[in-house]
Formats: sequence, structure tokens, C-alpha cells
Amino acid sequence: MSRVRLVVLNWLGLLFSTGLGISVGILVRRHLQRREPATGGEESASGMFTDAIAYVSGVLGIMLGLMLFFSVQVYEEVRQSAREEAVALADVFESADFFRASPAEAVRRDTICLMRSVATDSWTSAAQADLTGDENTAACAAQVRSSIADLPTRTATQQEAQAQMMTAFQDAQNARQKRILSSAFSLPLIVWIVIDLGVFVFAALMMISLPNRPRTAFVLIGACLVFTMGVVGALSMFATPFTKIGVSVQPDDIEGALLRLEDIYPTTDWSPCERLAVSEFG
Repeated sequence: MSRVRLVVLNWLGLLFSTGLGISVGILVRRHLQRREPATGGEESASGMFTDAIAYVSGVLGIMLGLMLFFSVQVYEEVRQSAREEAVALADVFESADFFRASPAEAVRRDTICLMRSVATDSWTSAAQADLTGDENTAACAAQVRSSIADLPTRTATQQEAQAQMMTAFQDAQNARQKRILSSAFSLPLIVWIVIDLGVFVFAALMMISLPNRPRTAFVLIGACLVFTMGVVGALSMFATPFTKIGVSVQPDDIEGALLRLEDIYPTTDWSPCERLAVSEFG
């Protein structure tokens, strides 16, 4: 199911829950008016309904706030993973300075192709929530690993540089894996059920507590519904950071790193890269 469709379904669920709550509230209010004739205790009953509404709205607000907080955390973690991946690959590229021109250029060229594939193929794969990752990116990563392993290490400095490059490369791999796994994050169904239930109870209590002011009740219910729909929409967008709707993580860090490296190393081969594998979503 696409993320846009999921957001729309969540909104429809809120509308249905609100409408059902209004209907149930009207039926319960009529039942109470028939069974409990007007007495001097109306003010006390109204106060009890006010307390119930405050409780329901408070619990619903706290839950929405917590879920939005956790969703924003998912978004920030993905952004951090993308930044760490870009920094690590740039470190691999620049560490090639410790080696002779020919093997160093091979590592730089392979790293360029990997970074380009990450910024395009890997991001497309993440948008499709493909937990296996992109095939061309994986092939480029294997090529970079092989190029690093083939570097000549005649001196202690070169051995240390090679070890540093391999560590940075592995850090990039780990960051990419975190980013890929985060692309399939989804909120549990019970979360949406509880939110819909809270909206349902709130709408019903509003209709019961304002029997002589239905227009005021409708305005209050409508205002809370619009606000809840906005929070739910933001919640869904932050929880799926590759959807390209509302908020999304873009490959700005990896692209920025490529631009910086191209400016510093203009003599390196920056021509278009050949594809090493066929991408499923390419």
C-alpha cells in the first residue's frame, strides 16, 4: 500500500469515527432526555461531562504528541544515517591520497560511482521500502571494497591508511543498512484504532454535553477533527521519511560531498559511471 493511500485511509477513518461519534452522541442524548427529565442537577451533570471530555482530550493529546515525537525521531535518525554515510564515503575518497596515482585513482573512481548510485538508485529503492537494497549500489560497494583491498601497502603509513579506508567504508555500509531498514517503518494498527476511538468518544461526549447548542458542538468537533487530521498526516509523513510527500529525506549530503570532492579533485575522472547491475526499481 502506498504511503499517500495510507494517509488518506487514516483521514477517512477519522472522519468515519467522528461521524459515528456524533450519531451515537445524539442517540444517547435523546435517550437520556427521555429517561432522565430535566431537574435541578443539570449543572452537576454538565460538569461531569466536562470532566470526561477533558480526560479524553487530554489522553488523546498526550498520545498524539508522543507518537509525533517518536516519528520525528525516526526521521532524524534517517537523516543522521544519510549524513554519516556521506561523510564516511568522502573519507574513503580522500584517504586515497596516501597511495600512488594509479591505484588511488581506481579507488576514487569506484567511490564516485558508489556515491552516485547511493544518491539515485539506493534512494529510489528506499522509497519503495525495499529492505534488500539496490542491486547496482551493492555491486558498486563490492567494487570499492575490492579496490581498497588491492591497494599496495609498502609502508606503515599506507597500511594505516588502508585500514582507515576499510573502517570508513564499513561505517558507510552500516549507515546505509540503517537507512534502508528505516524505509519500511510503519506505525502499529493499534495506534490508529486508539486514535479513532478517542475521536469517536470525544465527538459523542461533545454532542451529549451541549444538547441546546448543537452548532457550537459541531464547530468544536470540526476544529478538533481538522487539528487531529493535521497531526496524523504529519505523523505518517515523519514515520516514512522517503515518501516525498510533506517531509522526506533527500540525498543532499551525498550530493554535497560529491560537489565538494569534484571541486577539490578536478583531475579525477568524473565522467558518467557504467552500471554494474540491473536495479529492480531503477
